[in-house]
Amino acid sequence: MFDPTAIIEQQTNGINYDITTEDLIAKLQQWDGQYGIEITEVAFDSLIVHFKKLPAGLAALAREIYEFCPDVIDQGFGCIDDAFPMMMSAGQELPPETQVLLAGVDWNDPDFALTILQNSLRQDQAVFLWWD
Repeated sequence: MFDPTAIIEQQTNGINYDITTEDLIAKLQQWDGQYGIEITEVAFDSLIVHFKKLPAGLAALAREIYEFCPDVIDQGFGCIDDAFPMMMSAGQELPPETQVLLAGVDWNDPDFALTILQNSLRQDQAVFLWWD
């Protein structure tokens, strides 16, 4: 069962997106009811959500995560298309876990980062949320 104590102590929030500590706790309680969650690495503007179970289709959850925490895409998975060509031109080989993240990604799709988020959820059953 989700315990909000650390979030309350840290006053974790996404205030730059108008997400208060109370809003965050409400969303996490919702996810706990749907999937079962555990929270780790709680700070004033970030935390990691570990999902005990995930829905068969992850598209709706990925979009919900993005709407709740846009930085996951806007400053995270959405930037991979910039980093990937640099790595390749430098002759760096992609680690196996990165190859899994990129499986099935259509780089021409404007929502390619949502596919990467879904792959990450499948691989890790967790997501790092931060608001800065």
